[in-house]
Amino acid sequence: MSIKRIYHHYKKWEDHKAGFYDNITGNNKEELILKVIELFNNPSLTENYMRKVINEWTFSCEHNLSNISLNRIAYIGQAACCLYASVPCTITMNAWNKIDISYRNVADSIAIKIIKEWEQNQKLKNTLTNGNKKDIQMEYQTKCLFN
Repeated sequence: MSIKRIYHHYKKWEDHKAGFYDNITGNNKEELILKVIELFNNPSLTENYMRKVINEWTFSCEHNLSNISLNRIAYIGQAACCLYASVPCTITMNAWNKIDISYRNVADSIAIKIIKEWEQNQKLKNTLTNGNKKDIQMEYQTKCLFN
């Protein structure tokens, strides 16, 4: 599916408001790393929070997931951590290598599934807004008028 790039001003981004881009140092950093590990070591919790991201962060997802040059798998995982425990993206990046490879692979698979769901929702939203192009061609409009 071809996705049209969507832009939103950063003041609309839910991830920005939640502290996704914040800088954290000191003891709090270690606590947040443990939260990242906790989330990704629980696949059902990971899926739950990734799904919450696409359902609750409309502007952030449109801005980031419509950018196919972005590492969207990483974004959805980092966003899930932020939503789960207010973990900034840099902390999630630092914690990623501390997670067992099997759990990282599971998290990546879940992210791919969630991104596909978001893309399907975008396609449905666009179809509902613009109609199915086949159905709005002149011959179909004409058939509807004379039947």
